[in-house]
Amino acid sequence: MNQEKIGVFIANCRKEKKLTQEQLAEKLGVSSKSVSRWENGKTMPDYSLLKDLCEILGININELLSGERIKKEEIQIHTIENLDSILKEYYKMKKQKDFFKFFTILISMTLLCVLIVIMIYVAMLLGGIFIIGLGFNDKYDITTDITKYQEVIGKNAKGQYESKWGVSEEIFPSEISDKNVSDFKMVYYDPWDKQFLSYLVVNYNEKEYEKEVKRLNDYGIEDYVGYYGVTGFENYKLLAMESDPYYGFIYAITDGKEKIIYVEIIFCNNYMDIKYAEQIPNEYLPDNFDAKIDNKYNYKDI
Repeated sequence: MNQEKIGVFIANCRKEKKLTQEQLAEKLGVSSKSVSRWENGKTMPDYSLLKDLCEILGININELLSGERIKKEEIQIHTIENLDSILKEYYKMKKQKDFFKFFTILISMTLLCVLIVIMIYVAMLLGGIFIIGLGFNDKYDITTDITKYQEVIGKNAKGQYESKWGVSEEIFPSEISDKNVSDFKMVYYDPWDKQFLSYLVVNYNEKEYEKEVKRLNDYGIEDYVGYYGVTGFENYKLLAMESDPYYGFIYAITDGKEKIIYVEIIFCNNYMDIKYAEQIPNEYLPDNFDAKIDNKYNYKDI
């Protein structure tokens, strides 16, 4: 499945419908940055959005997953190719709810013979899962060494930290002096999908603090209230916020006394496997933030 090709196709179809990224995002109930990431090939739309996305763009799911218009005589070829890609993606799904999203996509296939093939493949796949098992990493990778800051955060991050679902980390400082840092932690976890939880506490001198506050204020604050129950920040002043209803938050807060706390909470599928309450001081989290598996936001129609 070629994400870049699919992204270009989504962008072209959107433009044919004379829709802006913001208008398409509003129709789907996602942020415009999510649409931008799809069109740039950085991420794929969530499976629960594919049916509505296709209806809005005037295409079918087969065409969306192929990244191009499909002639009638080529439908079967593209269907088999897309089926193979979908089945591979299935291994990444991490809970029963995601299976039903996946099954909904399969049922949307129009040809009865293809539906039968899909059901057989799914049955075989599920049987293989129960027989073989899909072991996964059950340990966090935790970094607290500030000298490794640029290896795990920002544009110079390496390996597993290089890409964080296309979410920008520009709120975090590009460079940092360990002399000013009073606390730092990066938690990485990948049971099925990559997740990140980190915080950085910096004590600036007066001049540096004013400069950094200005940089963060210029960055701005995206809408975030209501995402995962969040109501705001009672104990700190919010300086900047990067938010996404699917991928989480990156933000900076201050006590107004030359201390700035940078936090990123990045996950997907509407809940976080990391036991965040054990990994970050509660006061650094947004008020009423709830991204546990049974959170109410997870089960509402977004």
